[in-house]
Amino acid sequence: MKLLKFSLHILLAMILSLGAKVCMAADGVIPPTIYPQPAECIISSTDYVPLTNIVIASQDNSAIKWAEKHLKEWYGKYAPKVTKSATAQTTSLGEEGYSLQIDHSGVTINANTIQGVRYALYSLRQIAIPQRGSLQVGGWIAPVGTINDKPQIEFRGVHICWFRETEPWEVERLIRLAAYYKMNYAVIESWGTFQSDIAPWSCWPDGTMTKREIKRLKAIADDLGITLIPQINVFGHAAQARGYAGKHSTLDINPKYQPLFEPLGGWNWCLSNPETRKLLQALIKERYEAFGCPPYFHIGCDEAHQPSCPDCASKPYSQLFLEHIEAMNKTITSLGARTMMWHDMLIEQGDSRWQGFVVNGTRETAAGILKLPRDIIICDWYYGGAQSAYPTIDYFKEQGFSVLSCPWNNSNGIIAQSRNAHKSGIMGVLGTMWHHYFGASLPNIYYTLANAMWNPEANISTSVYDDIRQRVHTHIRQIGWDMKLRNPRHGGTYYEEIPPEPFLNN
Repeated sequence: MKLLKFSLHILLAMILSLGAKVCMAADGVIPPTIYPQPAECIISSTDYVPLTNIVIASQDNSAIKWAEKHLKEWYGKYAPKVTKSATAQTTSLGEEGYSLQIDHSGVTINANTIQGVRYALYSLRQIAIPQRGSLQVGGWIAPVGTINDKPQIEFRGVHICWFRETEPWEVERLIRLAAYYKMNYAVIESWGTFQSDIAPWSCWPDGTMTKREIKRLKAIADDLGITLIPQINVFGHAAQARGYAGKHSTLDINPKYQPLFEPLGGWNWCLSNPETRKLLQALIKERYEAFGCPPYFHIGCDEAHQPSCPDCASKPYSQLFLEHIEAMNKTITSLGARTMMWHDMLIEQGDSRWQGFVVNGTRETAAGILKLPRDIIICDWYYGGAQSAYPTIDYFKEQGFSVLSCPWNNSNGIIAQSRNAHKSGIMGVLGTMWHHYFGASLPNIYYTLANAMWNPEANISTSVYDDIRQRVHTHIRQIGWDMKLRNPRHGGTYYEEIPPEPFLNN
């Protein structure tokens, strides 16, 4: 046994000396897989040991109680015993890194913080399996191995939409899966579903995003190590509904509030109406407090239309736009948070510098960037495939803004944008889901996004089939156990076993 342990350490040392970014098996067989893929690891595919005791070396005393609570939740009466190491050491793994050693004497975790301990136990859970050869679970085993791991990108987030049709269990599952895959932020955008006390007429009457639900989800997120960020669209998307559907969460039911919106379709908020600003500032404060005062607040601002309001059209629209964003930012900073906004209205259409990238702004709105406060975080979204350069990101960075790169459901694009974010040293990555949180899109986005953000230089497969999808489904099932799901509709990645025809190939 000592020889095996010695061999594992020698092989790991060889890998580290070569600068490898892979997880491999000590015996040459494909090992159990961890998502996101650790920076450095060797795991056996055949040598498993009983999971009976875990020693945690950490200066964060809360990590022990957290481990005991969740190991009991995951493994029941067979949960391993947790012991705090008498020699907790400060490691070079930073705030989120960890080391994990599994051998025949047990499991040892070394991490500076509770977040590192969480991530170590998430990795362990993904590779632990029930003892074999029995009718029911009679204990747990884990493969012998060594892992040294920490993220390469600081801000690792996912943007989640809460539609009218969305049920709270779906949002909870997306939050839990994001935390399990070691993301540390989730932006939650309400599409007319937030039940506001100050403006109950501003959302669909049957919206399920209540303050009680937000409080419950925040408690779960905090416990699992992921921060929830609220979003309100304060410029375009004022309908809080998707443009092609033609719905409007306020005007379809409460037309007396038409002056708050642009006459043509109500797609934009009316920036010349002082009541618009007062309402949005109040809604921001309400939503911010409902989310427990997080460090960031997203204000949207993408895909806005030219003004159709005569008052807006008769004034310098660039000044209206700038004053509006400055007012929203002032409100948010006064609450103790930083503003996040989409980038596309700050880039002028027809400018040859941005050919092939997302550009929705006019000369008027693009002019606003020169005077916008530099504490605003620009969320630069691009949903295409891999590009050799991302000039809009470079532009915002040169202008002095913190920048997040925001991909969608294109595997090559997610990987390339994450690698660019890492190399260029921008703030991080905010992946987007939109309406693709079911079917094949869910495994594809979460698998690719988690791996690319955590370890951008790793060799990441771009074909989410069979083995990869089965692993993601296994992780979703584990989260379902944590949620104590009982409805067959809530399992897997489709609502029904035979999905509607348009979704068969998704």
